[in-house]
Amino acid sequence: MFLKLKNLLWALLVFLILAILVLSVINTKKNLDIKSNQIEFLEKNLNKKKSQIKNVHEKLISNNIHLEEIVFSNGINFKLKSNLDIEYNSNKYTLSEFSSDDIVFAKHPAASSSAYIDTYEENLFLVTATGQIAFSNLNNLFSEKIEMTSIKSNIKNIINYAEFYKSSPFGIKDILVNENEIYISYIKEVNSECYNTSILVGRIDYNKINFSEFFSEEDCINKNDPFYKINKNDKLVPHQAGGRMIAINDEILLTVGEYRKRVLAQNENSYFGKIISINKNSKKYKMISKGHRNPQGLYMNNQINKLFSTEHGPDGGDEINVIDLSITNATPNYGWPISSYGDHYHQEKDDSRLDLSPLEKSHKKKGFIEPIKYFVPSVGISEITEIPKKFTNSNNLQFIVGTMGTAKKIKDGMLSLYFFEYDNSNNKIKNEKLIPIKSRVRDIKYLSKHNSVVMFLETNSTLGILKQKN
Repeated sequence: MFLKLKNLLWALLVFLILAILVLSVINTKKNLDIKSNQIEFLEKNLNKKKSQIKNVHEKLISNNIHLEEIVFSNGINFKLKSNLDIEYNSNKYTLSEFSSDDIVFAKHPAASSSAYIDTYEENLFLVTATGQIAFSNLNNLFSEKIEMTSIKSNIKNIINYAEFYKSSPFGIKDILVNENEIYISYIKEVNSECYNTSILVGRIDYNKINFSEFFSEEDCINKNDPFYKINKNDKLVPHQAGGRMIAINDEILLTVGEYRKRVLAQNENSYFGKIISINKNSKKYKMISKGHRNPQGLYMNNQINKLFSTEHGPDGGDEINVIDLSITNATPNYGWPISSYGDHYHQEKDDSRLDLSPLEKSHKKKGFIEPIKYFVPSVGISEITEIPKKFTNSNNLQFIVGTMGTAKKIKDGMLSLYFFEYDNSNNKIKNEKLIPIKSRVRDIKYLSKHNSVVMFLETNSTLGILKQKN
């Protein structure tokens, strides 16, 4: 009798536990359904608000009123957000990040804003991807708040297509301040649906800069080019415009991407897929190198007469290339699209792109110049600059390179700073180190007077100041 009662009690206990579990599951499902409905409701409202903002923005553009210009009317302010300690070659540094809500538009889906930087005299200049310009004294970069003053310009009178003033791939690609002039590279709409990489120039004036055209080719690439119909995965890609600039004596060097019309990189009669040198006076250009996909970084070391260039590969195959300017008997060829350590995006077994763009894994075997470094998978490589002995306590040539990528699918090397030493005698990289910073590095400049590095970090619309740790 006692045993039966015991078994009955156990059965009741098990039943009660199961009942509680079932009720708990039912209640959890109800709560999840409620949360799901709430999220769905918020998403619908967010999309509605985005649509409303888009409509307002379209109306503003149609009336020649630009949203970012309104926001910029009171300048641009950055506030100290965080400090990150990093280490390289036993040296300790602090990366201070100053964030801002005043830059409205981004030119990449993974960025909250896009901008480029350069220095002139004692000032830092910033230009957004939609052409708003601001400056601040370099001494202001080392407090807890950075206030930048807006500079008016006539850019909107020169660049008048709507895509330029939106969160789209079309926009400013770099800023260069040389002597008393400011140069801005951008994606130009040459005619309806036909684009190229061009440059504006204006004399520095802290009240208003009046730009005029410095360099532009008649050659442009049309969205409807028959080339893009060869493969279903191909289309004009403005992200592959290049646009980096540096000044060497009376020349402006410019990188030009191929907008995903790959065959132009090997075409001697086209400036697409090249690094070119433009004479300031004649405005005529010559090819420095060819066989490029999308060069994103450019730096010149005058002592060794070598040009350092970084380049986006396709699916893998980002590169760091060295161009020896003392070699003048032939135009250096870096192989794209015949050679690359990456692969085509969405590559299929029977890929029609392989006929014109085989992407052979060796450059040297095809008679091309090998990169001194390539990255597989890609890291989203960006700007490169040299950092001197006093910053690293080393007698070797030292460089810092930025990388980009997306915060949603972070691969090794993305959202990082890449340090390395360059062995000039052997043309090799050594002592390399990738340091994650969780942000896309769009631009980098070394500040000699302050022995610091300033960066524009576009994941969270941030100015980054890298300095030796006290």
